Amino acid sequence: MQIKRFEAKTMTAALKMVKDEFGVNAVILSARSRRQSRGLFGIGRSAGVEVTAANDSGGSAYSATGSMVAGRPAASGASPAALAARRGLFQSLNDSLRSLTHRQRPVAADPAPASPPSELAVLYRHLLAQEVERELASELIEQIQAAPGFDPLLGFDALVPLALRVLHDIGARPAAEAPAPGAPRVRILVGPGGAGKTTTAIKLAARTVRQPEKRKVALLTLDDQRIGAVEQLRIYAAILRVPMAVATSPAMVRQAWQAFQSVDWLIVDTPGVGSAEPQRLNELRERLAPLKTREVELVLNACTREKDLARTIDAWKGLPVDRLAFTRIDEAGACGHLFNLLVRTGLPLTDLGTGPRIPEDFTDQGLAPLLRRIWPSREGHGGIRAASPGAVRAADALAQRGQWVANGNSELYHRSDCKWVRKIKSEHLIHFTSAAEAESRQFVACRNCHPQRNLRPDADAAGRSAVQAAGIR
Repeated sequence: MQIKRFEAKTMTAALKMVKDEFGVNAVILSARSRRQSRGLFGIGRSAGVEVTAANDSGGSAYSATGSMVAGRPAASGASPAALAARRGLFQSLNDSLRSLTHRQRPVAADPAPASPPSELAVLYRHLLAQEVERELASELIEQIQAAPGFDPLLGFDALVPLALRVLHDIGARPAAEAPAPGAPRVRILVGPGGAGKTTTAIKLAARTVRQPEKRKVALLTLDDQRIGAVEQLRIYAAILRVPMAVATSPAMVRQAWQAFQSVDWLIVDTPGVGSAEPQRLNELRERLAPLKTREVELVLNACTREKDLARTIDAWKGLPVDRLAFTRIDEAGACGHLFNLLVRTGLPLTDLGTGPRIPEDFTDQGLAPLLRRIWPSREGHGGIRAASPGAVRAADALAQRGQWVANGNSELYHRSDCKWVRKIKSEHLIHFTSAAEAESRQFVACRNCHPQRNLRPDADAAGRSAVQAAGIR
């Protein structure tokens, strides 16, 4: 074991010197602040820190000068509390040293399948850019490669049917159509406020009445919280020429259920309930109790962060929820996190809201259109373009890998156009394919450039303008 003393202006600089000297076997033995000392004419050493470290290779302890050391230095006469505090400080410094070493290691190769065809390699990187989890993207590529009918010469479009079968096998599946018994089919739309439940109810009703079967549809709203919610639904019910009722109590829900026994579909709109409102969730559960046979559909905004969506799904498990629906797909820069949720929760996907138009921007077979949103396609000149306007960000990320960067000597990560990036030396620069990858390696978002936000503010602004123009989303 070799022991050496390091002096630097900051603790971060000292830890870097220890790491460069001893590598992954470095262990901090002591650390102290070094006060500024004045010498002749006021010239002397500046203030800083002094760190004593060792190369923990398992041999005898020798100092940098060659003298043998029996063990780590201990403070003679120190109290047990002081020794415990000192051990805690050394543990913290050693943890910081391990973190610095981990960040500066070369980035491991993506866990893609070994030697995949070029098309699958491009597809894998494209899925990562769309914020699909690495494990899911890798499994999807491996299953596609092993699926019957796979050909390395197939283009991206020809791989879509294989990908749909693989997604169904690993947990992301469309909702099965329920059989049509004598009673009406009840579809209850629940979710947080602003997710688009009312608009989805209107689109679903308009889509159903326009089908060749001429099914009878009725609308029931329980939303007495949002201003204008009842009037909005009543206007569209008049346009579609379908009956509509308002229920604010379990008794009124029971009356509406009895009155609508002759219809084929009963679509129920509910007030928005957040994940932190268990009391309102219980009230809604009691109000829906008279509807015995029902399908509960959790409507979620696709532009919401994956962590927040997962928390919302967990909060609604007690209702329980049978299926998921995503809205504002046209405003989402990347949709891969939606597949992460589908696989993780095992809930089937049913409705997909893709724009403000009623009922054109709506589909009740959502898995295939959602896959198209994150799927690349090949242009005539061999370039990659996104399969839809919502996937433009993924193509940009492929063309310019390194939209997110970090300094290996710092805890922050940035957008590549951040002003602080210009000050990072090239040998310390680390590139990431997404903000999620940077945060998974314990880096923190820069407060100046906010790299965790959407990289296409122009697309967000256009989406907000569409929302304001629609008025109901």
